[in-house]
Amino acid sequence: MFLIEGATYQLTIVQIILISLGALLFLFFIFEVVALSLLTKHNDRIEKRNHNVNILLAQKYDILILIARIFKKYNLEIPSEFEEELSPKMEDSLRNLTLTERLTVKAYLMKASQSLLYFAETNKNVKNDNEFKILKKSLLTIDVNYRKAISLYNADALGFNYWIHFPLFRPIAIVKRFKDKEILS
Repeated sequence: MFLIEGATYQLTIVQIILISLGALLFLFFIFEVVALSLLTKHNDRIEKRNHNVNILLAQKYDILILIARIFKKYNLEIPSEFEEELSPKMEDSLRNLTLTERLTVKAYLMKASQSLLYFAETNKNVKNDNEFKILKKSLLTIDVNYRKAISLYNADALGFNYWIHFPLFRPIAIVKRFKDKEILS
């Protein structure tokens, strides 16, 4: 009821409920827009970290090839684990490695690097070669960076997996079809 003199306006219960529902829907909409922005940024960061991990694997492969060239320089036999026909091909497809593919490449590279470093350390010429020393140091640096990159990726992936299942973020995660991210080892 509206009174002109007292300038009082009384809302009915239905109007109060409708205004409250409208305000809640507006706040929910704003929250979902913010959630979309946060989840999209988080997803993009995870993709960049995944790409960085794959690049480190490619760098490790490149260094192993350079170490194998040092073996050839001294006319030494390259260990069988590193022969061309056994090695996986590193190319642009590294950007889209699945977990299984990454584990296969990682296992191959670990075996090849251990084998090459063992044979290099047992050969006096290779062991004292300055180029080998530099490559060995680079290989160890890449291994350290790889472990750091995996840790950062896993931390972001776990956070992302948590937030896409958070009840208020879940509607936008379903609409955008966000899936759980794999944890790397």
